[in-house]
Amino acid sequence: MSDDRRGDATEPVTDGGTVTEETAGGSGGSALAGLRDRDDFVVIGMAAALVVFPFLLIDVLGAVGEVIGTSIGGYTGLPSLVLIYGIIVIGFNLLLGYTGLLSFGHAAFFGSAAYSAALFSQVVPSPLLMVVVGTIVATLLAWPIGFVSIRRSGVYFAVLTLTFGQALYFWALGPGSWLTNGDNGFSGIEAHGLFLGAIPLDAQLVPVFDSYTVMYAFTAVVMLIAVWVGNRIINSPYGLIFEALGENEERVEFVGLNVFRYKLMAFIISAVFAGVGGAMFVIHEQYIHPTTALYWIQSGDFVIMTVLGGTGSLVGPVLGALVFEYVANVVSGVSLPVVGSIGSMWRFVLGAVFVFIVWVFPRGIYGAFADLAAMLNGGSGGDGDKPAAADGGERE
Repeated sequence: MSDDRRGDATEPVTDGGTVTEETAGGSGGSALAGLRDRDDFVVIGMAAALVVFPFLLIDVLGAVGEVIGTSIGGYTGLPSLVLIYGIIVIGFNLLLGYTGLLSFGHAAFFGSAAYSAALFSQVVPSPLLMVVVGTIVATLLAWPIGFVSIRRSGVYFAVLTLTFGQALYFWALGPGSWLTNGDNGFSGIEAHGLFLGAIPLDAQLVPVFDSYTVMYAFTAVVMLIAVWVGNRIINSPYGLIFEALGENEERVEFVGLNVFRYKLMAFIISAVFAGVGGAMFVIHEQYIHPTTALYWIQSGDFVIMTVLGGTGSLVGPVLGALVFEYVANVVSGVSLPVVGSIGSMWRFVLGAVFVFIVWVFPRGIYGAFADLAAMLNGGSGGDGDKPAAADGGERE
């Protein structure tokens, strides 16, 4: 009798379902999915990617550009800028990709954190404290905005968030110009360095490579923390509820959960990430303007980055931020034989890239890599590495 049980490929479980050997981790796809859920694997993998990222973006692409006669390598500050936007869209993806809420007002949290950090730098020029202050201001601002906006859904929620964001933008240009310096922008930001200015942010960590600066290391550490926090949220009961809200809000409410509270928390958590990114942005740029901080186009850029990289994945939006910033800062400077300098046409190029990615790879760049990996493992693509649900339905 026991031999028959060992020879059987399936084993009943207490809920009446069936666990197969493949579902329990027998396949390579299931094992890979299990590794992605582990915090140490995710953080170590991201850390390894961050180590080689500046080298690939600046030095390798720069060498290739010299060979082909076109400058396609990034500049020294571009890797840090990509990571800053990556931090923002990791949080934004928790709202859009998992909870299913499309916000067009996240520039309000990004910009409020940036201005708060810039103003605080006039008193205490500490990058670490600037990030803390900017994040606190963005979080406090998210409570009332979220409390009002979450009461509506769909396009009404998007328009409400857009309205709040634009209200802050026009306030910064007009009545609040005494604080924000209005259309002239806020400059003279003091960020002397880490550890009371002992380590300047522009100092090189590796003398041979200009791309490895203290600012990049600082941003990379913050990115690792953001990835760790994001992964913990996604794989926690809270994250599962966020995902359930995105799939079917009525079912979540039917089982007795407070839908409003969870949606509000998703909104606030995403604003925290935007606040961290806004403070880091002003430290990196040493300048902030209402158009680059609070205008609705900035919120739209967050949406594009997230969808381009792939919603519903942890690092997918970071890939979207990389493509977006590469087109905006590198491709925009490329000169073509017939067209000439791309210059201000970079958004047209970005639009073409966006349409191509969405049309060919509906799940974004990360989804395309995931499908390729599934096919190489002998799967059918898509979400083939995810086991079927116990009730016989499809697990998204």
